[in-house]
Amino acid sequence: MKVDGKICVLNAGGWGTALSVLLAGKGYEVRLWARRPELARQISLTRENPDYLPGVTIPRNVLVSPSLDEAVVGSSVVVVATIFQGLKELAPRLGAVLAPDQLVVSAAKGLDEESLRRGSELLEAALPPVHRGRVAAISGPNHAEEVSRGIPTATVVACKDDAVALQIQSVLSAAAFRVYTNSDIVGVELCGALKNVVAIAAGMSDGFGYGDNAKAALITRSLAEIGRLVVVEGGQAYTVAGMAGIGDIIATCTSSHSRNRAAGEAIARGKSVEQVIASSPMVVEGIPATRAVLKLARQRGVEMPITRQIHAVLFEGGSPQEVLAQLMTRESTSEPWM
Repeated sequence: MKVDGKICVLNAGGWGTALSVLLAGKGYEVRLWARRPELARQISLTRENPDYLPGVTIPRNVLVSPSLDEAVVGSSVVVVATIFQGLKELAPRLGAVLAPDQLVVSAAKGLDEESLRRGSELLEAALPPVHRGRVAAISGPNHAEEVSRGIPTATVVACKDDAVALQIQSVLSAAAFRVYTNSDIVGVELCGALKNVVAIAAGMSDGFGYGDNAKAALITRSLAEIGRLVVVEGGQAYTVAGMAGIGDIIATCTSSHSRNRAAGEAIARGKSVEQVIASSPMVVEGIPATRAVLKLARQRGVEMPITRQIHAVLFEGGSPQEVLAQLMTRESTSEPWM
């Protein structure tokens, strides 16, 4: 399909709004779907999304609508940027209005707790059969706050269909937004889910004041367990060393923008998981991701000590300090990467 001047973005959270600003800056007519009608009205009137991306001016060629049909119909590309927990409910609604020649990109990072499907898999299961193998995924070190302000950023778009990946690369690429392609959609999406789990662990390390050495060790060893799961699931080990892997892990584990890192830090300083969830207007996606990832790892027989220990803190009443101490005092071994 030839990509024309109309792009749809679902939904008007921080990431969806940032992508809308990016695409509008390239001259596209962007149709931004807002799940809540009151938010759609507010953005349309003020040209700002105060709930999720305050201080960023939204261009006039971003048309905001609470109607999914109005946003999707007639657009060349549909970018699905909802929170992962909303993807399963949204996918069938999208499938009911999607045309055969529209391209679909998942910008949601996570893993479904029930089915253990990745974002593209949830979408493809609900979309018309013509879209099977043609749904792409975008992932990488992409904080919405920076993308929306034109701060230099790189990302990766993955798809089983190389032609689709190249089309999406062309649509998204901008002077300050460098887009790479990758055919390993399994590895790209799994890295996007797992990096949030690692960020919670890194935040706990920060909360206890363990310093740079401990956090660097934690991040490095997380790559080994992510790589093990990626390969068992049919992905490529090299993907873990790319934008969706180490790139996103560095950003999420070190940035002040990272909700998952901040959640881990708050837990280390005495807040309960329930208090952390209640205090954030946005979803801390590493919390449900931890449960789903550990479930998948157990099914596949993959050893993931960091994920297992974070699960113990979040869902089993484990002490954060004891958990991190156990990770650092595990039996010494050699350092095969996987």
